[in-house]
Amino acid sequence: MAGTRRPAAADFSFGKMVAYSLGAATGVIIVAAIVILFVAQVSPTAALIVALVAVVGVVAAIALVSRRMMSGVQAEIDERRARAAARDEEAGN
Repeated sequence: MAGTRRPAAADFSFGKMVAYSLGAATGVIIVAAIVILFVAQVSPTAALIVALVAVVGVVAAIALVSRRMMSGVQAEIDERRARAAARDEEAGN
């Protein structure tokens, strides 16, 4: 049926979200480790700063991936809440 729309919640998987989030975090860690190895030869303090920035980068990567994957499901939740509120308002009037 062309008119039937599959809900975003049916396609959502927490396992998939976790795997993608951890994959993004692993990518940040790998890049940071390579940068740290080269920077540590010049300045250990600079390498520590890069490591701290990498920790922030890991958290940001996890948040970004999770937020993007949840956006479709959140839009559907908001839509359902709006429809329920409209029904309740009509029934109350």
